[in-house]
Amino acid sequence: MNLTAFFLRTFLLGSLWLPVNLLAQRLPLPSDSIILIRAARAWVDTLCSPALVGRGYLDEGHARAAKLIGDTWGRWGIEPIGEYGDFYQYFPIQINVPRGARVELQGKNLTAGQDFIVNRYSGSGTLSGKVVDMGYGLEPSEQAAGNIVLFRDGWPPELANDSEGRAAYQDLAHLPNRLSALLEAGAKGFIIVQNKLTAALVREALPVPAVEVRADALPRRVRRAALSVQSGPIRIRTQNVVGRIPGTGDTDSAIVLCAHYDHLGRIEEGLFAGANDNASGTTMLMSMAEHYAAHPLRHDLILIAFGAEETGLLGSRYYVQEDPRWPLERTAFVLNLDLMGNGVDGIMAVGGVDYPAYFERLQALNEAMQAVPVVRARRNAPNSDHYFFLEKGIPGFFIYTLGGPPHYHDVNDTPANLELSRYVNVRALLMGLLEEVGK
Repeated sequence: MNLTAFFLRTFLLGSLWLPVNLLAQRLPLPSDSIILIRAARAWVDTLCSPALVGRGYLDEGHARAAKLIGDTWGRWGIEPIGEYGDFYQYFPIQINVPRGARVELQGKNLTAGQDFIVNRYSGSGTLSGKVVDMGYGLEPSEQAAGNIVLFRDGWPPELANDSEGRAAYQDLAHLPNRLSALLEAGAKGFIIVQNKLTAALVREALPVPAVEVRADALPRRVRRAALSVQSGPIRIRTQNVVGRIPGTGDTDSAIVLCAHYDHLGRIEEGLFAGANDNASGTTMLMSMAEHYAAHPLRHDLILIAFGAEETGLLGSRYYVQEDPRWPLERTAFVLNLDLMGNGVDGIMAVGGVDYPAYFERLQALNEAMQAVPVVRARRNAPNSDHYFFLEKGIPGFFIYTLGGPPHYHDVNDTPANLELSRYVNVRALLMGLLEEVGK
């Protein structure tokens, strides 16, 4: 038989067997689904509890969450692969952390966490004085000098659908560049108007205070303001949580299953619980880890609960670039779970465009199982912890669910607002994918 005939025959046989393998995957029975949802709710509630303080960095919430995960894996008999024989991989980070703030506009005090938040790049400072409205901050001028500058984030309406017009302001497209340009023009503080308040953490701070105010909390005209912000960089030690479930086969490769457990924690008076981002993904990681601890895959399974994702993917960067606890050359696939709280509109596979064969397998599984309405694909992007693996040429997906409440990086991302409407189906679909990859 020539090579062409051999490959054709192999392809046809594979095609004939494919539906049988896919149809072997089933959604859980209703009784099992109830048990899975109850367990998921319990994990989400625990991860979002006051004791873990939003899994952030000022109140040791990140360390308590990591210990909870490691202790649980130990009870399940999962093998620790941390650097000291435990489940933890430690690394240093620097983050700019707001510790408190007060904002007064036209004599009215605003409420932290509801009317305003401290901008991620804000430095410390107390000031009051004249406010200059500079539109969208795209044309810094001498008007900024010595004043508090108010501007709106994003693009003005006339440029929203004008790509050529936006090109003229490309250097100012990103907020840090806009702030830097206005700072060079002499601004002594910033009020950034947002339709929705979305918090985040970064590593560096500006030399002046900056706050974000919700548009509907802004007085009609703002001529004077008083800002007081306590914020600045801190250096701490945080950790990834790493474990291994040996496979049943004779292969020496492993699949990485991961999710980030950290979130924003407490910022000013607001507690950012992070139910969808990413207590939901951590919960699914724990659920699948418990299952595979009792029913291993053919491949080894490397479990990673990443820290410092919210500060710029620092935990996954450290693992991949500095200290992989399992050899990267023996890592067959990575599945990253983030924003698992819904799925009513389907799921997105970041990396699906880069690895079409795996994506087609995922689509075929979903077609057979009818787990979610649609499975979509995007190219690899630095938006979660899969990124550095895929940059090294390791196949994989970052899966996030589509649809549901739009709470993201705000104080309303709470267990009460987490629907988990397709949680069981998405879990079954992704476990089906891992079993197919493991073959």
